[in-house]
Amino acid sequence: MGDIVIRRSYGGDILFRVVNIKTNFNGLEYYVLRGLSYRIEADSQGDDLVKQDARIAYTRAINELAQVKKSIDSCRPVFKTFLSRIKHRPGRILHIDSAEDFMSQCLDFYKKSKISCSGKWVSENRQPSVVKQYLEAYNPDILVLTGHDGLKKGASNLQSLDSYANSSYFIEAVRIARAYESDPDKLCIFAGACQSYYEAIMQAGANFASSPKRILINALDPAIVAQKVSITDNSVVLASKSVIELTITGSSGIGGRDTRGQMR
Repeated sequence: MGDIVIRRSYGGDILFRVVNIKTNFNGLEYYVLRGLSYRIEADSQGDDLVKQDARIAYTRAINELAQVKKSIDSCRPVFKTFLSRIKHRPGRILHIDSAEDFMSQCLDFYKKSKISCSGKWVSENRQPSVVKQYLEAYNPDILVLTGHDGLKKGASNLQSLDSYANSSYFIEAVRIARAYESDPDKLCIFAGACQSYYEAIMQAGANFASSPKRILINALDPAIVAQKVSITDNSVVLASKSVIELTITGSSGIGGRDTRGQMR
């Protein structure tokens, strides 16, 4: 485990880290993979994997993540507006993430935006069991529930939870969070990762979610959404399009509803 690999059958389009090795019902081993640059989880047979030189692979991943700079640059006018209104308090964020490295990037992004954020490293399957206690402990204005997800190989029914690696956990965690605070103007929720079951997450009570077109999203997309809501005055209702257009993935990967800002 820990090796960096690509998949032959997909033309090596995504770099993955091997995070687990499991055995299926036929007794055959398969590998659980998580993206280096994207919030995707997948699995593969060993003969489809090609091990990569770690140094070269991480260089490629860094180059892919360089797209983030475009979104940061596009947000600079917003940062300047916020800094000129220093008497205001940006909305507090609780960021729950299964990917420690991606969460670190998001926390750094919030820090540069001068936003208070509590980050918790929690696997997707445990997020429903901890979300209420963290909401009670941190009393955030914005909740981010993310990590990795993906359509299972061969999945054809996009309306079936069985087609998704982790969407069921995001959906349940959103339901619990929305039961805790029913008003979407008081608690803004972003949930999902790559290829997540967007419609079901939104129906559970999220303000924003991924992924409408079942595409990959960037590691920082959830943080970009949370940041925009955090530093928008609570007298302003943000058009969802104005938030989504700031993300790296755009409307194919991120969707949502009009949402009130959380800066006090």
